[in-house]
Amino acid sequence: MNSTAKLMGLCTVALFAASEPAFACDITGLDCWDDGKCNIHFKNHTGDASGDASGTPINQSSAAQTIKVKAQKSNGDKVGNQLTITSSAKNTMNMENKYDKGFDHIKVSSTNGVTEGFSLSCSNVKAILDGNGTCKVFHGSTSKSSNTFVLGYSCDGGSVDGPSSWD
Repeated sequence: MNSTAKLMGLCTVALFAASEPAFACDITGLDCWDDGKCNIHFKNHTGDASGDASGTPINQSSAAQTIKVKAQKSNGDKVGNQLTITSSAKNTMNMENKYDKGFDHIKVSSTNGVTEGFSLSCSNVKAILDGNGTCKVFHGSTSKSSNTFVLGYSCDGGSVDGPSSWD
C-alpha cells in the first residue's frame, strides 16, 4: 500500500471517529427511551425555607436565586442549550437530545457566584429517568459551616438526594 492510500485511510478513520459522539452516559436501555420521554423536570425551590433537604446533610434555608442547568461532556464542555430557571419556576431538559451529543453528567449552578453547585452523575441521571423524572433544587448551608452555602437536590421523590459531601 502506498503512502497516499495509507494517509487517505487514516483520514477516513479520523473523520469517522470525530463525527461519532462519545456516548459517555448510555440511557438507551431505560424505559423512557422506548417511550421517547427521557426528560428531567427541574424545579427551583431555592426560595423555600424547608421541605426538600431530608436525606442530605444540608440545613435548608431560603435564598431565592436563579439556577443554570447544563449537560456536560466529561471534559466540561457544554452539550446543547442550558436551562436558566428563576426561583419558584420549573423547566424540562430532554435527555435524548443530550445523549445524541454525548453527555456525561449534568451540572447545576447558581448565577449568584457565591453558592456552590453540584453535578448529577450518569448513574444519578439514570435513576431519575427510571423514576418520576423530577428533580427539586434547593438552597442551604453545609453541616460543616453555616457560612458555606450550597445547592442541594431531591430527585425522584427522594430516592436521589445530595450532595452527600463536599471536597
